Amino acid sequence: CSAVNEQATVREYSPSDGIVENVGEVELRNLLVVSNGDGEAGRLLGTVVNASPDDVDFSLAMGGTTLSWSIESGDKIIFEDATASDVTVPNVDTLPGTGLRADASNGTETVELNVPVVDGTLADYREYLPTPSPTPMDAATMVPSDEATDVQQDTGADTGTATEEPAESQ
Repeated sequence: CSAVNEQATVREYSPSDGIVENVGEVELRNLLVVSNGDGEAGRLLGTVVNASPDDVDFSLAMGGTTLSWSIESGDKIIFEDATASDVTVPNVDTLPGTGLRADASNGTETVELNVPVVDGTLADYREYLPTPSPTPMDAATMVPSDEATDVQQDTGADTGTATEEPAESQ
């Protein structure tokens, strides 16, 4: 069979959820974004390796921002180990299971990417899912505990009517 068919073991592919791509001598390995998507923030995962003999200023433009790193010759950046703020994509405008358009640049060459977006469905990615910012509550409804009183106020909401059972006589 191998005489007439291509051997699957010699074909390069991405063995995980992320993509594999090169930008000149900068190697992107297992690159993906963890997000609930639909406009929420996301976190970049994967590794960037500078295989060139020179230091490189690498950038990745996606989700309305450009993330940049200076990578020394032979060094790498593992996004899982980076500070969350350094690898946060503020606006993932696509849904998990699809791809997010990105431009990767090594300073002289730019490659267009389709970076996979995954959510926290798989436990391995759950810890990287950005926590949404808390929604500000109406300040008028918040009362510090030392100023709270026991005065009951009518909220206008019907909560039912209490009825008293007549006491049984013996």
